[in-house]
Amino acid sequence: MKSLLLKIGFAATIISGTFLLNNLHPVSIQGALFPDGEESAGSAEDPAARFHAEQKKLIVPATGQVPLGARMLELEYARNLANTISAEARMAPNLSWTSRGPYHLGGRTRAVAIDATDENILIAGSVSGGMYRSTNGGTSWIKTSTSYPGATAVVQDKRPGHTNTWYYSSGEPYGTSASGSFAFYLGNGIYKSTDGGISWAPLPATTTTTPQTFDLPYELVWNIAFNNHDTTNTVILAACISGVYKSLDGGATFSNAVGSFANWSYFTDVAVTDSGVAYASLSSDGPNKGIYRSTDMVTWTNITPSFFPDTANRMKIGIDPSNQNRIYILGETPSAGQTSTNYKGTPEQNSLWRYDYISGNGDNTGGNWTDLSENIPHNQTQFDNFNSQGGYDLVVKVKPDDPNTVFICGTNIFRSTTGFTDSTHTTQIGGYGINTTYPDFDPYPNHHSDQHDLLFLPSNNNVMINAVDGGLYKTADCMSSNVTWSSLNNSYVTSQFYTVAVDHNTPGDKKIIGGAQDNGSWWENADNPTNAWTFSAKGDGSFCSIQQAGGMYYFSRQLGEIIKCTLDATGHATAFRRIDPIGASGYDFINPFVIDPNDDKIMYLPAGTKVWRNNDLNAIPLSNQYDSISTNWTTFPDTVTTMVSAIAVSKVPANRVYYGTSARKVYRVDNANTGSPTRTEITKTSGTNQFPGAGYVSCIAVDPTDADRVLVVFSNYSVQSLFYTSNGGAYWNKVGGNLEIGGGVGPSCRWASILPVSNGTVFLVATSTGMYGSISMDSTATVWVPIAENTIGNTVCDYIDTRPSDGLVVVATHGNGIWSTTITDIYTVGIKPSLDKISPLNLQLIPNPFVEQANIRFHLTEKSLALARVYDIQGKEVKTLFNQELSAGDHQWTIERGDLKAGIYFCRIRAGSKEQTIKFVIVNP
Repeated sequence: MKSLLLKIGFAATIISGTFLLNNLHPVSIQGALFPDGEESAGSAEDPAARFHAEQKKLIVPATGQVPLGARMLELEYARNLANTISAEARMAPNLSWTSRGPYHLGGRTRAVAIDATDENILIAGSVSGGMYRSTNGGTSWIKTSTSYPGATAVVQDKRPGHTNTWYYSSGEPYGTSASGSFAFYLGNGIYKSTDGGISWAPLPATTTTTPQTFDLPYELVWNIAFNNHDTTNTVILAACISGVYKSLDGGATFSNAVGSFANWSYFTDVAVTDSGVAYASLSSDGPNKGIYRSTDMVTWTNITPSFFPDTANRMKIGIDPSNQNRIYILGETPSAGQTSTNYKGTPEQNSLWRYDYISGNGDNTGGNWTDLSENIPHNQTQFDNFNSQGGYDLVVKVKPDDPNTVFICGTNIFRSTTGFTDSTHTTQIGGYGINTTYPDFDPYPNHHSDQHDLLFLPSNNNVMINAVDGGLYKTADCMSSNVTWSSLNNSYVTSQFYTVAVDHNTPGDKKIIGGAQDNGSWWENADNPTNAWTFSAKGDGSFCSIQQAGGMYYFSRQLGEIIKCTLDATGHATAFRRIDPIGASGYDFINPFVIDPNDDKIMYLPAGTKVWRNNDLNAIPLSNQYDSISTNWTTFPDTVTTMVSAIAVSKVPANRVYYGTSARKVYRVDNANTGSPTRTEITKTSGTNQFPGAGYVSCIAVDPTDADRVLVVFSNYSVQSLFYTSNGGAYWNKVGGNLEIGGGVGPSCRWASILPVSNGTVFLVATSTGMYGSISMDSTATVWVPIAENTIGNTVCDYIDTRPSDGLVVVATHGNGIWSTTITDIYTVGIKPSLDKISPLNLQLIPNPFVEQANIRFHLTEKSLALARVYDIQGKEVKTLFNQELSAGDHQWTIERGDLKAGIYFCRIRAGSKEQTIKFVIVNP
């Protein structure tokens, strides 16, 4: 098991990912922000920065590892969580969630197939967004699965009378996003549909009953194939971690075909001809390495020639449909094959082989091997070489009606009309833009890099469907001298967002921006779910912000690069300036920043062990320059020993900053807006409510009406994740409640938000198993309920943004796009508040509305220090009514209108451990 852990870690590590944006509508990339950035790349010092960043967030601090089976454990926990909520406490939530899309932006997709009985029916599945079905050739899609969203391959039983039967595999072994080793989108076997892909159920033989251990190969599946020639047995072959496995009874049972779980290869593949001949590949890290052939699924012959590369990692098999005695092998083969370089000049070696079966078992003289590697495109411009990113993206396909036309795919698609027997008849037809160069590169028009599959339409083999890291695409003529592509992503909502932001200062405003993995940053300004979003910035989309009522935007990308810009009415940049500080370093991969809600000239930016402050963003002109600056940047005098991972700034009172680190520390800085403010550590290091040792602080949520009320989130597994203070950090309570009984089996908590509403406060948490809400922080007795079970479901949720003035809540999911809802009172969350939660102070305001004055009435059960404040609809404090010790009993206080304008206000009274908020309205006479 140790060796498996090492290989999976290595596999994830070497995927640096040079992914490119999804240019769909089509959106012009010329002039898009971050001109010198490829998608999803790390740095020269750490090319696997994304993977390492995710690892830090998820590992168990005590072991440095993500628990085996973490995904299965947390999904099971999420399914059972409702049973921990008593009927007396649970009510049906009234929230109505809306998918905001992007309707046309697809996520990473490895699985796609065409129905043999109707080529208008397509079945596709993204690696984190679930299975989808189209009945109109990909014009629109309907989602058909939610339980285990990650799909790696899909196949149909094409035998007469069985064509309604489909299978898909789960568990992406290579390049998994939002994950750390065994954490996310590692599957739980193979799924079956008997109604044409409309619904799916797991095959019990492939699902684990012990998710805490990695004990079945079907938890990580490379590919699945079906033997349509066998009319007696229902033969499925699954290429899994460790080897290839077979079922002769439609998935009821499985057994070893090639390799085993005890003696395994990390990379495998499998394919079956129309006549029932199977081919399998196993990587050279296992004792069964090589290329295998079988005619009966029982006897497998190793047909690998003696001159095949000694080291071969992932090897994809492509069968020639018109001559199925011929196959192609395209593989990542370090130290052999053709050497090509990526845009950074980093070399990579890949091999292309053709095998022709002659006779017998196909071994030795029974088969002929031809090395075509020298004709792999390699001496092109920066982005035009063949590159498989360590085998992450590999495809080899032969055109069904022309055996001389062969396609090989990595980051790009290359077409050879001579079967790669020479290098002069090869054309690049997709991926990166032809002859594009660093730094201001472009994609191939209306296409996306990082290829995972190609399909040919049965009725017209010139029509080709393509699965990529940006979803699904189609060309009407793959043989054209200038191949054109169109998107098939409308309603295929599978995009993976890290962050999302709204305009906090304008109630009812519809603008949303967000940062997407592999796909840059996007903008929209409509509440129509089918509205097309606008691509605004390149790179891995990171933190973002809307300021000046939509007059100014801030976008960032991986590793801390920040752009200040204006956008036109369609979301395209009109002017910009890169603004991150010269000399800053040590950024997290998705690095936070925050703008002062009371003064949008001020930005706070963590960078490594320091916190930077920009004192006047308005003084930075939009000069369309792309280099870091020193203008108005200064650093806080204190540094920490580990990376600052989260930061927040208060609204009421102003100028208080909280920040946390990747090693459990939390700090408070008062009067942070000027001079060289010093910090106060408020880490809870002892007692019953102490913070987890070395935990990663992923979020600090501050109540917009009271900066003393703070919720800190730790994202690691096997730790208590949620801690709350109502007095600015003087005392903390564990408030994970039923989300984490004892820690370790619940989800990874990613983000939190505190939303004041008319009759209380709603607390929201985004987790790796969806969205949860609560209405009070009652230590370990806190009740969290799932609040988007039938919409967002168990999709990983990374970020929440809220607008208290109108109750808008917007959520960024990793595989299901952006969702929004409106929360205006505590009842919509789905918890029945007890009477003391509804009215802990018996607070009343009479009359309401009023013109000049009203009376506040409340009851104290004991002598208490009482504080009453009035806030406007933006959450800004406008009046303090009292702050003094009051006796037990009934009390009345008068609110004078004074200079307050007509509008909506909130009065919050805190007395001892109790508090209550009431909404009131001032009207003109």
